[in-house]
Amino acid sequence: MGMENFEHVRQFLYTLIQSLHQVGGNRFKFALVQYNSRPETEFQLNTYATTQEVLAHIKAMSYRGGGTRTGLGLEFLMRTQLTTASGSRAVEGVSQVVVVLTDGRSQDDVAEPAQVLQLAGVEVFAVGVQDAVDWELREMASQPYDTHVFSVDSFLTLREIIQDLVVGLCGVVTQSGGAPVPKESPVAEEGTAQDSADLVFLIDGSQNVGEANFAFVRGLVLKIIERLDVGRDTIRVALVQYNDNPDIKFYLSSYDSKSSVLEAVKGLTFSGGDESNLGAALEEVAESILSHTAGGRADEGVPQMLVVISAGESTDDTGAGDRALKRAGVITFGVAVGDAAATDLKAVTIDESFIHSAPDFRAVERMGDQLLPYVNGVIQRTILFQSEVTEVLAIGKRDIIFLIDSTMGTQMINALREFIKRFVDTMPIGPDQVQVGVAQFSNTPYLVMDLNSHGSKEELIANLGSIKPKPGQTINIGAALNFVRTNMLLPERGSRIRQGIPQLVLLLVSKPSSDNVEAATRALQQMGVLTLAAGSKTADEQQLKQIAFADSALFMIRDFRILLRNPTAITDALSTLAGEVVTELPTEPVVEITTVQTQKVVRDIVFLVDGSNYIGSTNFPYVRDFMINVVNQLDVRPDRVQIGLLQFADRPKVEFYLNSYINRQDVVNKISQLRLTGGSGLNTGAAMNYALTNMFTSSTGSRRRQGVQQVLVLITGGPAQDEVKAVADRLALGGVLTFTISSGQADDTSLKSVAFVPDLAYHETRFSDLPAMAELIMPKLITVVGDTDVTNIPEESGVERDVAFLIDGTDNVREGFAAIRDFIIKIIELLDVGTEKVRISVVQHSERPTPSFYLNTYQTKDEVIRAVRAMTPVGGRSLNTGYALRFMKDTIFSERQGGRAAQNVPQFLIVLAGSKSTDNVKEPAGALKTEGVVPFGVGVKDADPRQIEAISHNPSFAFTVKEFSELSTVPQRLNNYVSLPRAELATVLLEGRTKRDIVFLVDGSDDSRNGLPAFREFIRRMAEELDIDKDKVQVAVILYSDDTTVYFNLKTHRSKKAIIYAVRSLYHKGGRLRNTGAALQFVHDHVFTASSGSRHLEGAPQILFLLTGGKSDDDVSVAASVLKQTGVLTFAIGMKNATQEELQKIASSSSFLFNLPVFGELLSIQPKMAAFVQAEIQTELPIVVGKK
Repeated sequence: MGMENFEHVRQFLYTLIQSLHQVGGNRFKFALVQYNSRPETEFQLNTYATTQEVLAHIKAMSYRGGGTRTGLGLEFLMRTQLTTASGSRAVEGVSQVVVVLTDGRSQDDVAEPAQVLQLAGVEVFAVGVQDAVDWELREMASQPYDTHVFSVDSFLTLREIIQDLVVGLCGVVTQSGGAPVPKESPVAEEGTAQDSADLVFLIDGSQNVGEANFAFVRGLVLKIIERLDVGRDTIRVALVQYNDNPDIKFYLSSYDSKSSVLEAVKGLTFSGGDESNLGAALEEVAESILSHTAGGRADEGVPQMLVVISAGESTDDTGAGDRALKRAGVITFGVAVGDAAATDLKAVTIDESFIHSAPDFRAVERMGDQLLPYVNGVIQRTILFQSEVTEVLAIGKRDIIFLIDSTMGTQMINALREFIKRFVDTMPIGPDQVQVGVAQFSNTPYLVMDLNSHGSKEELIANLGSIKPKPGQTINIGAALNFVRTNMLLPERGSRIRQGIPQLVLLLVSKPSSDNVEAATRALQQMGVLTLAAGSKTADEQQLKQIAFADSALFMIRDFRILLRNPTAITDALSTLAGEVVTELPTEPVVEITTVQTQKVVRDIVFLVDGSNYIGSTNFPYVRDFMINVVNQLDVRPDRVQIGLLQFADRPKVEFYLNSYINRQDVVNKISQLRLTGGSGLNTGAAMNYALTNMFTSSTGSRRRQGVQQVLVLITGGPAQDEVKAVADRLALGGVLTFTISSGQADDTSLKSVAFVPDLAYHETRFSDLPAMAELIMPKLITVVGDTDVTNIPEESGVERDVAFLIDGTDNVREGFAAIRDFIIKIIELLDVGTEKVRISVVQHSERPTPSFYLNTYQTKDEVIRAVRAMTPVGGRSLNTGYALRFMKDTIFSERQGGRAAQNVPQFLIVLAGSKSTDNVKEPAGALKTEGVVPFGVGVKDADPRQIEAISHNPSFAFTVKEFSELSTVPQRLNNYVSLPRAELATVLLEGRTKRDIVFLVDGSDDSRNGLPAFREFIRRMAEELDIDKDKVQVAVILYSDDTTVYFNLKTHRSKKAIIYAVRSLYHKGGRLRNTGAALQFVHDHVFTASSGSRHLEGAPQILFLLTGGKSDDDVSVAASVLKQTGVLTFAIGMKNATQEELQKIASSSSFLFNLPVFGELLSIQPKMAAFVQAEIQTELPIVVGKK
């Protein structure tokens, strides 16, 4: 800033305070902090009694100089200025305002302290001069930015913004009379000093942590306590370690001094234990640790905090403990090591930003720096924090529908409308928070607004005027409840029932129903909907008691106008209730069946069993026992239940068909003899597709044409390595009811989208628990879903396909020709070949095309396979693939040679080449596409990836492998597309262009420490602009220095919000070396892989952004080359000391190289990067290599 500019700042402050004094007199209080690398207080809020004294201090203060550490300044301000002891009147509801003035980009992170200020309800205005960075000002400022962010070119022009700044400040803190405004949200009564809190540490003591890692956890606790003012009247600390049971190490009342608490923590030892019962531990904290007798001071208005440190999935339910803590107003923070722990902690914290994830135990101790601002924010800003956070965020997501009797008269309707308006005004309304819908009814129901009609609180309140009285003498409550179930509780209408979000329906009536309410009520409650009933005037209490899901959800009110004076009984219920949501389709009738003897069960059940190494021979007996336990409860015979079984790993294997056995004992005997097939691959989608096309057919015993329910039971122990969602949808559309049973490394979250509805997805942590699960699934397995009448249903139509192969027959592929034959046969084996079904043609080509057979040459699969096995290469020195593509269009797909384009039969072309074509392929490939043919390109050895891509319908349909032996990885992926129904194929042809896997590789070496804010903001901005979803764009962040660390991988976060929260907590890794080469190799080996979430096997483009601040300390050549060979598109972005030569080696091409002089320049190229990633990636993208 310099001495000369400081004088302009002095004048700015003087004039600003003078102007505010003219508006509010001495009712304003002021504090001032100068910050650099060591912030210092000029004066506090209670230092001076008058504005004149404040102005006198400003006149006399001196310039301190130093660096720009704005983040440190904000933390210092929170800790020293916004406290009761320093003069803050937050406890009285007076608004708290911070004005930050800076002339450059901060040398440290401002995001976390700014976020804590905003969570605490502090209004932040940011003023930037000269070199201040706009994105950083916005990161600090409250919204809306147009009234909270001010930028000027020079210190001389600061005076020009004073009037606008005064208007903004007064708009926040003053009423028309100029007095400071108390916050409208209620504050705790009998509040005590703000520098006090009850803090409980709940730490995982199970084998999830392990004895070797326990020291890191203990170190984190020590680091936090060391920086707190621990004492009987300030911060009290308790600690619980949990495994099978909670183990209380010391209570809030056990120690009076920091030294005693630290000694107790240093003496902690690892308890060990197989179980990790977080739920029981949370209940213990709520019921015991925070009680008055144990030293808790909730009744004195002292805030209560819980810090949970977890390293694995809870082995019990956390719901009851979580609800008890939230009811008590306890603010929970989480430190998670690993993905499973983070998932559990999301459920028990009141906001995702309160979870801090550590990639490994070594990083746990560093979490203290991230967690402390939040802890201090509660300790020093208790009342504001509670009013702004716990009263709003603790409510949690919910969908609430008000169902209103429209016949109750104008006065009552007006009162209810005002009641709803006031309730909505207290809620965090939004598509990711609380949603509200309204319906009215008399004899017939009608919609006022859907759950997703209005995305903001203001818009919702403005439209509540649509609630109006209508004349009528009778009401039909049953019909109204059914209307809600079938017309409002639907995903397309905004309901999040399938996401497990609580669904609440509040019925408000003034008279008894003229129709039956029992069936409609039961249907809602079977879905898990919480039905509340409020009656007035002549409403039938017994009838409403039937409707209310519990006695506590029934409200009999003499006159609904009373709700305007005393609404809390109903509003508390709407805000806190949370049931178990059963996500069955609302329109499906459910038949309760207790045993097979009480109901005639008729169904065809196919078990699809993972036979891979993910199950293993050790666990396979548990899988067998599960199936035997299921079969033993079924009446197996041709006119009742039929059983089929497939085992799969890399490829499916039929063990027996639905019509292979006609009694239970034979089926049980066959299952008892099953042996694991083994295999490292797990192509679940291909196996499901095979089951659909080969098991649920009349020839193999399916009774689908007779209307018998078809059931697939998928049993798996690992993550699918191919596309499953599209196949699962095809099964559902084909009338197959899919159950999923999983354990081990299976992704139970994704399996919920595979099951017919999510509650048909079952998961057990241990394989040994699978046999007992048979009892759990039996009621739904034998429950009829949908129409139970036996009708004649035709076989699925639309299986016709014309599939032609154009293969390389040159001398170049002679040694690999056997692998080419096998490649063709593997595809054919998965298809239903026949004259009226799938027709096959094969053409070889070199200089000219040579047909082996046409689409109408053979009528059966066996004939086609024999012909393929008899093929030999035609020979030739070069490939003219362009010429051959014209031949395929004009001859092979013609009606004369068996093509059925005129009959609207989908036509597919699979082109396989082992070398580069000598002629142009783009134009003839385009002509084929124009004719409606869907081409796939398969390149091997010396094939040109760009030509293969140009031939393919889109980049997702192009496959390249290095060797002929790797061709075996392609057929099942191709078949998933070829077998799709027409409508789904059209969708896939569009969706194939939207998937992206994007990895940010971030330099965390000591030399790049100052780049962290720019790195973090670059990634955050990119995430903001990307369409993030597991079926669209996935993101990973990797940190490196001496070694490489996964901050989060491609499958960790499935939403934009979750990724942005994680990026905000991105830390500086630290390390003396910058081993970029090793980091690039790590990304290739451990990140762009199916197990880490990569969809390279599905053809999703793989994109890497390297953000580095200098030259690598190791060689980058080999790793960069490997990434290019495997189809990864690499952007090499160097800053500061990076070298052009090294970046050229890493970047996919010169257009993907950026060498910037300073870290701050990174944000200038972000829009260009986002635009590229969002664009359709075609010729610039190398093709994905086969399975890793």
